[in-house]
Amino acid sequence: MRVLIATSGWPTHFYLMTPLAWALRAAGHDVRIATTPSGTPAVLAAGLPAVTVGDDIDFIGIRQRALPHELSDDEMPESDEELRELMEDEGFGEILSAWQEATFGATSDLVDLARSWSPDLVVADTMSVGAIVAAHVVGVPAVRHLLATDILGSLEGETLLSTLPGFAERFAEHGVLLEGDPAHLTLDPCPPSIQPPPSPSRTQLRWVPYNGQGVMLPWLLDPPPRPRVCVTWGTSSVWSAGQENFLVPRVVAVLSEFDLDVVVTVGPGQRELLGDLPPDVRVLESFPIHLLMPTTEVLIHQGGSSSMLTGGYYGVRQLSLPYLPEQQNDAAAHAGTGAGIALPAEEADEERLREALDALLNQPSYAEGAARLQEEIHAQPTPVETVGVLEDLARR
Repeated sequence: MRVLIATSGWPTHFYLMTPLAWALRAAGHDVRIATTPSGTPAVLAAGLPAVTVGDDIDFIGIRQRALPHELSDDEMPESDEELRELMEDEGFGEILSAWQEATFGATSDLVDLARSWSPDLVVADTMSVGAIVAAHVVGVPAVRHLLATDILGSLEGETLLSTLPGFAERFAEHGVLLEGDPAHLTLDPCPPSIQPPPSPSRTQLRWVPYNGQGVMLPWLLDPPPRPRVCVTWGTSSVWSAGQENFLVPRVVAVLSEFDLDVVVTVGPGQRELLGDLPPDVRVLESFPIHLLMPTTEVLIHQGGSSSMLTGGYYGVRQLSLPYLPEQQNDAAAHAGTGAGIALPAEEADEERLREALDALLNQPSYAEGAARLQEEIHAQPTPVETVGVLEDLARR
């Protein structure tokens, strides 16, 4: 069958979907990856065919535009009346405008591509809703691929989508009458223990780590002489949350008080933010952390879902230092499994960091929690097994 996979153009979003794309190709299916111009290099580097759609999207600018209006969990509406009041708020309209600009930006190109290539199935990440529109236009199943902890694919999510101002109208522009959830199936790479209860259309998918290209360094082939701690901050958080919330230098300063092997990975443009580091700290730029995790005992990160799931796959204890709302949600969900600690960025002074690190290194409960989470992740259906689910969906 022909499968159109649509991704936002942000490399991390594509990385989450790459193992499924590989599995589909290995099963003999014809796969095309639709992405924006800036997303094309990551697709080609993964050995997959790319189709460029739409224009590049300023995700950092959109994130910064929406951030002042976003709510924390304890402020979320708890009744239909509170939800209606929220939707009438000017700030909520700004959030919707920002995110719909990103998620529907390439819709026309995706519709044209679907009409010309005639896929049997469309798979889209949550930031590529235009591809879901395209699936409805050509009359094939639409599959949503989650990127993190998310209410989409739950009963609560279906209710939200049916009430979002402007959402159904985007479908109507292309002749699609939308009722309820437009996705026929939701694939969820997060283990059930960190997600809300699913609707019948949500299917689990094992997270298989892929964080981009990398060459295995010789020193990673040997056991480290001391417990290894890896510090990473993703590729976009420092620009979305502001440099004042780039906590890596503070974290490394605390780590230097312990007898540890410290490895820091940074994204493009982040190295200069590190300042002077102890001479025995290794710094790797744009290095895939899945190559580090087999020899790592503790992972410290900003609460990004990709880092969290990669560490979870390898049974690594974690310290999350989230600032952005979605990072706070992911970090809290992970800490709830007992596999790590969530410490909000604004509370992460040196004393709290020292206490958290000491607990992760010395309290057995965190290693036990990480082992449980690892077992849960590995118990989910593999991408290869999920191909069969998608084949059945396309036949139906």
